[in-house]
Amino acid sequence: MARKGLKNLINLIDAEKQVLPPEQSFLNDLKRSIEMTNEKNARKPSQTFKPSGMNCIRASYYQITGKEEDLGTPMSYSFIGICNSGSDTHIRIQTAVMEMVNNGMDCEWVDVEEYVKSRNLDYLEIKEHTSTETKLYHKVLNMSFMCDGIIRYKDKYYILELKTESLNKFFSQTGVQPGHYNQAIAYSTAFNIDEVIFVYINRDTLDMKSYLFKVTDDMKKSLLSYIEECGGYIKRLIAPPKPEGIDKRTCSYCHYKTQCRKDG
Repeated sequence: MARKGLKNLINLIDAEKQVLPPEQSFLNDLKRSIEMTNEKNARKPSQTFKPSGMNCIRASYYQITGKEEDLGTPMSYSFIGICNSGSDTHIRIQTAVMEMVNNGMDCEWVDVEEYVKSRNLDYLEIKEHTSTETKLYHKVLNMSFMCDGIIRYKDKYYILELKTESLNKFFSQTGVQPGHYNQAIAYSTAFNIDEVIFVYINRDTLDMKSYLFKVTDDMKKSLLSYIEECGGYIKRLIAPPKPEGIDKRTCSYCHYKTQCRKDG
């Protein structure tokens, strides 16, 4: 009986498709194809520290020990488009930075791979490298990250970090978002460059704001303590206590809500 009901439902869906005008049927198929391609290309996260996710020690523990992520709702075609648009914007900005020297400005785009090799940063492994982005692995800290770029501006080196965001968030922005601090500190620790220029881009108008984040030795020590503490829990296979006063946004975007509730 259940099979018959399912068959009737499929027939109804097929019939509905047949009566749709071709342009609407095409659009529906296009949207679903975008979602299917994204699902097929999804990768299982590596069991390493991620600078952008080092705002919760428990989440870091879950990722490195390979805990199962929540299935959640599959990404919609529109959200996939927003992510792709952000990546495209990054490339356009990075390309514009490369052109600054040709326009007579004292700014040099520094090849990250050459920078790592020239300074004998042999604890950094180049995993992927293009003209605009470099994926690296810190062998000592078990940390993977993607670097947007390094620049030499007016004879000083800076790490460049690009962020696209919504119109409302952009207009209320007055400095580097606290959720991005650890990312800057991790990059600084890896490259031995103590200043990070964040460029925030309004995805609706493409307007930009920039802020300088200065990394101190105490910040680096705090990050290393975080990694060491998390490593202790990993060796014992005991979930760390849930951090107090953690930002609600960190929890809302977490992929381990189910496991976190189980651990209390």
